[in-house]
Amino acid sequence: MRRLTLLAAVVVLAGCGGGSHRLSAKDYRAKATRICVDAKRQTDALGRPDTTRQFKVFITKGIVVIDRNVRRFAALKPPADLQRDHDAIVASQRRGLDQFRRLATKLHGDSRDVALLRAVQPALKRISDESDARFRAAGLDRCAQS
Repeated sequence: MRRLTLLAAVVVLAGCGGGSHRLSAKDYRAKATRICVDAKRQTDALGRPDTTRQFKVFITKGIVVIDRNVRRFAALKPPADLQRDHDAIVASQRRGLDQFRRLATKLHGDSRDVALLRAVQPALKRISDESDARFRAAGLDRCAQS
C-alpha cells in the first residue's frame, strides 16, 4: 500500500510538469503582444523629455520598464517552431537594454549629452530595426515599432 501511495505521488508530481509546457502559437502570440502593449503603455507614461537633464531621468526610468518587460518576454514558453524566433527577439532586446544601460552611465544631464546621443543613435536604430524584423518574423507585428 505504501508503495502504491508513493507511486501515485510520483505520477501526480510528474503530471504537474517541470515548467516545460509550451504555449500554442496563438497563446504565445497573444501573451507576447500583451507584453508589448504593456511596455508601450508604460514607456508612453514616462512622457517625452524636453531637456538633456530630463532625458537622463527618462532613460533611467525607461531602463526599468525595458528590463521588466524583457524578463516577462523571456519567460514565455513558445511552441517549438517559434523558439528560434523567440530566442532571437530576446537576444536583440537584451542588446538594446545593454546599450541603454551603457548610455545611462555616460549621461551628464547637460548639453554634453547632445553629442553623445547623436553618436549612439545609429547603433540604437540598428538594434531597433533588427528587433522589429525579428518580431515580424515571429508573427508579432504589433510588437514592431515601425
